[in-house]
Amino acid sequence: MLAAACGSGGAPSDPGPLPVFAAGTVAKGPVAGARVCATWLSVGAADAPGPTCTTTADDGTWRLELPRRTGLLRVEADGGTWPDDAVPGARVVLGRLRAVASFDGVGNDLTVHVTALTELAARRAFARGTPDAARVAAAHAEVERTFGVSGLPRRRAADVASPQAATQSAPELFHGLANAGVRGWMAELGRPAAALDAAIDELSARTDAGTLYEQLAAFRAGMRRVIVAHPASGLNLNASAYAAAVPLDFGAPPPQPQRPPIVEQPGTQRFAARWPLDDLFQRPVPAVCVTNVPAATTLQTVSAALAAHAATYATTVTSVVPVAACVGGGQSITIDWSATSADPWGTAVWGDEG
Repeated sequence: MLAAACGSGGAPSDPGPLPVFAAGTVAKGPVAGARVCATWLSVGAADAPGPTCTTTADDGTWRLELPRRTGLLRVEADGGTWPDDAVPGARVVLGRLRAVASFDGVGNDLTVHVTALTELAARRAFARGTPDAARVAAAHAEVERTFGVSGLPRRRAADVASPQAATQSAPELFHGLANAGVRGWMAELGRPAAALDAAIDELSARTDAGTLYEQLAAFRAGMRRVIVAHPASGLNLNASAYAAAVPLDFGAPPPQPQRPPIVEQPGTQRFAARWPLDDLFQRPVPAVCVTNVPAATTLQTVSAALAAHAATYATTVTSVVPVAACVGGGQSITIDWSATSADPWGTAVWGDEG
């Protein structure tokens, strides 16, 4: 019996390496009917054999049997539809979302979840050159820190519209809220759900430019918008608290340059003029004062410079008169005639800053 099992007296045939079973979800809201293709990457290119594909179920889940490799696996989803996070009842056709995961060859199962945040991480990794494990890990760490999530792409994103949303673990809920927050942020800015690809591009570009902080308030408002739009989840009872709980790190605005205080030089002139205008912050500007004017400068020259300055604000300056001092006027503007400026009359600062 043993000989028969071994064939004609030879060694048993090698069944080859066991396959890898990759599985996960495609979520921007659950994406139903999306085509999901998984491809092993080698030195940035597809390693033979070609991609293996399947279709997501109604809840966005998918599963594939892949030839065993080690390294990077790219999972790409396109087509299908997802429920609009910000507009209950509407469905949106998916363009493309991707995730890139590393596999060390240990075990037979690989979990890869595909969301707007994994797509952002994939763009960040591919933009830095030929993708390798280090670039992918750096891109995941960057997106995780920025959006307050962890475990990309192995961490599932909770469906924040589901009645079970409030029972999910904090990491899954945070991923779900940030993932849905992308659409909520778009809605806050008046952008349609179909513009998801452009929105992810903007998030990436703002990250590069250091201007993502400008969108922090709108993004948190977007998460709250999505929560409120789905009362069945139960999250809406504490919508603001949930939206505030996600530890977003969108950076900080650059520090404002500090102007040195104005020092009135002895032997110079100063002038004051009426200025019937509010500034950009709706503070009244009853007067403009000009200091450090060289002694030889005529009143007519100062008046002409002030008139040109006022014209840029569609107003006029009148009653220019010499004064003894004008720094520290509180509700007035002090202009330092001697300061370096693109304007011929010098640098304007608030009197209570001088």
